[in-house]
Amino acid sequence: MTVAVSHAIDQAVDPLHQVGDREGLWEQTMRERFCAVGIRLPRDDRGAGKVASADLADLLLTNWDCPPMEGYLTTNTLREEPERDVVVVIAGHGGEEILSYGGTKSAFGPGALVITSSESAGRGSFATQQGVRKRTLLLPRAALMAAESGLKVHRSLALGPDRPLVSIFNAFLDQVWKELPEMTATEAEAARTALVALVAGIVRSEGVCVSDQSALPALRAQLERSIEERLKHGPVRLEDLAAAHRVSTRTIHRAFALTGDNMKSAVRAQRLAAVRQDLLNTNLTIGRIAHRWNYYDASHLGKEFREVFGISAREYRQMYARDAGVDPIDDRPHRAGIVRRDGGVEAS
Repeated sequence: MTVAVSHAIDQAVDPLHQVGDREGLWEQTMRERFCAVGIRLPRDDRGAGKVASADLADLLLTNWDCPPMEGYLTTNTLREEPERDVVVVIAGHGGEEILSYGGTKSAFGPGALVITSSESAGRGSFATQQGVRKRTLLLPRAALMAAESGLKVHRSLALGPDRPLVSIFNAFLDQVWKELPEMTATEAEAARTALVALVAGIVRSEGVCVSDQSALPALRAQLERSIEERLKHGPVRLEDLAAAHRVSTRTIHRAFALTGDNMKSAVRAQRLAAVRQDLLNTNLTIGRIAHRWNYYDASHLGKEFREVFGISAREYRQMYARDAGVDPIDDRPHRAGIVRRDGGVEAS
């Protein structure tokens, strides 16, 4: 079965346009694929650019080939979806630019990596004198939190190419981009999961600072596993976790606070991760899925899912489910195909 992703979309920015027109084209392109940005191009420059994008389930990958420019992020609304909490990964491939995100300012070149949240991205800027090539990856924060980490990105991380995980991430992302059009549904889901896990690993290794003597990190990992298991059997209660691990409720709060998190958000992330898997891999109705994962009803699940992913659970299933060529909404057979960003379907 062919994986349901969009074709890479090539958008060349014509250097013959007037400067003001070309600035508008770049602003529109970035608003669609990254966030709302005000662009300033050199008055005497005629440099062209090229952009290519592809979806990997709920992740958005974009290749950027940009001329010299300055950019000012004008809002913290990524992709015009104010209810969607997103983490952005920016990987350098050529040229150098100066990035400023969330109070972090750094020279950004080939092999470097910046990870920032939607809140931080809304207060950023960038500038390049010679043009730059880079790649961006947008992923829901809920996906990052569900990667057995409970992580939140409170600040921007700017990392050099000498860091082992950064090097691994860049190599893997490059390979995913090249192979994505030929991936099966199973391969695409595995690639998506691996990308999220790599980002979570980088944030975890850079963003959590505790002493080796502290037992809280180990407890936190045990709590994540307990929550995942207990969710299969009913609601997860703080007092039950404390009793099971023979610690106080205050200790559990401290374990989650290591990453600026709390138990409620950790349970929410785990539940939504389980819901997402059911939407993609089963034909259960939304109501059955809601009951299975301890929501009051389908409406309750739908409201929470939309808050995190920006679309309804039903829309998510229609866009990304790949269950053996059967539409899980109406169970009618359909032809496997590649879903283009314009909404059309191209047969395999």
